[in-house]
Amino acid sequence: MRALLSRYDLPAESLVLEVTESLLMEDRERAVRVLGRLREDGVGVAIDDYGTGYSSLAYLASLPVTEVKLDRTFVGAMTGSPRAESIVTSTLQLAHALGLVLVAEGAEDQETVDALTALGCDVVQGYHLSRPLAPEVLWEWLEDRAAVPSSSSG
Repeated sequence: MRALLSRYDLPAESLVLEVTESLLMEDRERAVRVLGRLREDGVGVAIDDYGTGYSSLAYLASLPVTEVKLDRTFVGAMTGSPRAESIVTSTLQLAHALGLVLVAEGAEDQETVDALTALGCDVVQGYHLSRPLAPEVLWEWLEDRAAVPSSSSG
């Protein structure tokens, strides 16, 4: 990772690697060592699809991660389900209490984006904002968004 960052002249802080819970479960000690080295170098680490697999508060307390990506299962249901909204809210509060960034996956409509914004969510991800883009299309998308002042929070 160090060699690639150096090769492309990128600061380590500009990179966030996503790891799945299943990968962390395979060899927890090794995961802690490797993630610890990445964090020492400044690379961010996100736990992807948090809340759907082997999620454990012990992992959040012991793993050197910087972000938690809350699974779309909870985010997509939050505007129609008080229980799902409670899970999103409490996970956001927990992440912030631990100094972590919360990424909400699965924002598929403006109502969900607005609800996440009202809660103080750090990052919102979903098809309502954009589908996955090829690198060459991403630049155009970013330029288009910068050129038009946004009246929404997404």
